[in-house]
Amino acid sequence: MDIDEDEIFNAIMDSYNEESKNFEKESLRSLDFKSVTKFKCFLIGTMISATLLGVLVGYYQCISANGESALELMEGLFTNYRKQYTDFVANKPDYCDSRALLDSRKILKNIRKQNILHQGKALHQLEIALSTENDFNAIAFVGPTGVGKSLILSHLIANFPWPENVHIYAWNTQVKDESEKFHMLRVLIERLSECGCNLLIIENLQPSDHGLVYLVNNLIAEIVNGKKRIIIFYVFSLNWMGDEYLLKEQQEFLTKSLPVAHVINFKSFSKSKIRDCIYREMNCEKITLTPNDIDDIIGTVDVTRTGCKDINSKVLLYGTIKNK
Repeated sequence: MDIDEDEIFNAIMDSYNEESKNFEKESLRSLDFKSVTKFKCFLIGTMISATLLGVLVGYYQCISANGESALELMEGLFTNYRKQYTDFVANKPDYCDSRALLDSRKILKNIRKQNILHQGKALHQLEIALSTENDFNAIAFVGPTGVGKSLILSHLIANFPWPENVHIYAWNTQVKDESEKFHMLRVLIERLSECGCNLLIIENLQPSDHGLVYLVNNLIAEIVNGKKRIIIFYVFSLNWMGDEYLLKEQQEFLTKSLPVAHVINFKSFSKSKIRDCIYREMNCEKITLTPNDIDDIIGTVDVTRTGCKDINSKVLLYGTIKNK
């Protein structure tokens, strides 16, 4: 029997073409269902590479014209790369432009909606302080415990355009070694971002810690050297023990001695203002208490030590008892 080699060859090629078509179909299905993530990563990588190349070309022209060093070239290159990458990931143009996104009036408008009690002057001073466009903006909160300092800062954090740039450091922690505290703080400052603005809060400070402010300001100047924008809050809690003269004396001392641009003093609370705190928490928690319940809560509060700090838990406790 004669074997037609051409027919065999054609049959093999037809089979190969059919298999190729099937393989292409299977490949497309695999791409649709299994490789979408890799494909997206490839596209993102391509875009980043293109951006990086564009920046490199721009810097090459700059170095040719101005004779910059290779080190300066690379530092500028990667700074721009990080900023453009962050803009892309955040899906916001100019995300790293601190002056474009930091709207102090809008932030304070949102904070005032939270029913901050009896601190209108402090909120006005805060709005002025945040409107400062200096690369380093130091602000001090000074006042007794439970008058709204931490509450305002919590809402400031919630409205801060760069949540990943927020850092809170409690100074009077369990770490007793002062040098270790400074080391931890130094590491934190070294990690501050060059994108957008950084918000650093150092809380739990006492009047005796006033010298720390000078040291931290110098530490920031040494490490950051004007390359990053920082808003730092020093939060001082005063122990006034019901003595208005002692409270005023501490406030005046810190106002004069602290090397910061803005010292914001908070009013102390009396028993009558504690009542306002109870009504606020009742409204927030949707709990109705009788006048006797409210009087009982006021009777358990040491306003000179805790202010309104424990009112929420007491309102919840009385509300739970009434619902049983």
